[in-house]
Amino acid sequence: MTTVAEAFETFRQRLELTKTEREDAQRRHTEVRECIGASFQIDRDFLTGSYARNTKTKPLKDIDIFFVLGKDERHWRDKPPSKILAAFEDCLVKKYGCDDVETGRRCVTVEFEKRYQTQDKEGKVLSIDSVPAFDAGGHYEIPDGKLGKWIESDPEVHKEEATAKNKQLDGKWVPFVKMGKRWNRESGKLVKPMFLMEVIAQDLVDPPFNNYPDEMVRYFSAMQAAIEQDWSDPAGLGPMVSDQMDANARAAAKKALRDAERLAVQAMRADQQGRTGEALHLWRQVFGSYFPAS
Repeated sequence: MTTVAEAFETFRQRLELTKTEREDAQRRHTEVRECIGASFQIDRDFLTGSYARNTKTKPLKDIDIFFVLGKDERHWRDKPPSKILAAFEDCLVKKYGCDDVETGRRCVTVEFEKRYQTQDKEGKVLSIDSVPAFDAGGHYEIPDGKLGKWIESDPEVHKEEATAKNKQLDGKWVPFVKMGKRWNRESGKLVKPMFLMEVIAQDLVDPPFNNYPDEMVRYFSAMQAAIEQDWSDPAGLGPMVSDQMDANARAAAKKALRDAERLAVQAMRADQQGRTGEALHLWRQVFGSYFPAS
């Protein structure tokens, strides 16, 4: 029978993007970049978010592209943020149709493969987010439709910090974050946004890194207190990363984390007592079908 350590290694591998998924992502985001670039003066565009940080989970939703607008587009900065988002939406609707384009808080999303939106569909990119941005000298300004103003952001700092943390933990931090995000997805995405999982993991997970089961137990335990705190932008610029977590959301997430910790502790105990099959079953309850059953 598969050992728990072997099961976690298989789990780690299953969370990695396949060659097909990476190729599809390349094709999709290149297509979106060409569409926006044909209608706006773009100084440069680059991938951001969890896809760029290599912490993206499956299915491949919300691949982020930052579009840094040139000087000919500067007039948008003097208008409400909803205006540039509407202009991006109009551009993308011409190519993809109104049914597949939706304006969000800080981006415009193109949705692909809508029939797969609730499935873990291998090899499919389900959505791409286009984020308008202006260079603000050392960082960026992006529209925030909810706040009704332009906010500061620097996704490049986020990427640098994730890379540094992963190196500090000998390459184990990125897989660990993906596992945490997998739990969050299985629990109904109670921790919002997913980026909040990374921000908290930056603070809670330090060397020496023992093994995935031990660290997961500690993480679920520490997260129960952490989720009640406010978490700021790691770049020290934008609004609180935790601003979607009101009191009810925090309470629901804390309960789910407590349940996950209980299952994880039971799994650890079962493994220590030689009941490997039971341990695997319990870990599968935590992480879902991506975790090996045997």
